[in-house]
Amino acid sequence: MCPTGARKLIGSTVTVDDVLKVIKRDAVFYRESGGGVTFSGGEPFAQPEFFRQLVAACSRLGIDTAVETSGYFDWEQVKDIFELLDCVFVDIKHMDDECHREMTGVSNCRILENIILISRLHPNTIVRVPLIAEVNANEKNINAMCEFLKKHTCVKGVELLPYHDFGESKYRAVGAHGQTFTTPDAATIANMKKIISDYGIRIVDFK
Repeated sequence: MCPTGARKLIGSTVTVDDVLKVIKRDAVFYRESGGGVTFSGGEPFAQPEFFRQLVAACSRLGIDTAVETSGYFDWEQVKDIFELLDCVFVDIKHMDDECHREMTGVSNCRILENIILISRLHPNTIVRVPLIAEVNANEKNINAMCEFLKKHTCVKGVELLPYHDFGESKYRAVGAHGQTFTTPDAATIANMKKIISDYGIRIVDFK
């Protein structure tokens, strides 16, 4: 415990049944709205067995499910989970492996391989690009991504997510300092969308 109260313990340990009780409270809303449950994080596939049980339980209850994932996992350990999901959102942060390693700490090779496998198994796979002016919001990167998607995948579309600074308060809360980035301007975002559309890839926008 922090003696000054500046830091707080956030989160709790729960069982599958605990989570299902919360989900069931909104079951009527899911049916009326056509919505469902989205598993995000963190990384849902970092706890594959727990995640597997939750998705299976939702499927039995007739509740639609989606996942937001970085795509960094062992495919053989989790591929059965994708058969139960209704929608998959998976990130492509950068096509250049060296840059990806620098920004995230891991190679993008496993992620790109998994996107190929996911899209071939799941008809409702959407790629998300967290668009950052200084990192990946450039024509070279977006062209490389589109060529990869057209040649190797069956993704349903691409969603661009312009960078936001919501995480800065979390850095401050733990006494850390994150790297400063900026959101691409409207003209750059429009150009990125045009490139993607010119490849015949659907632009997805849930706003």
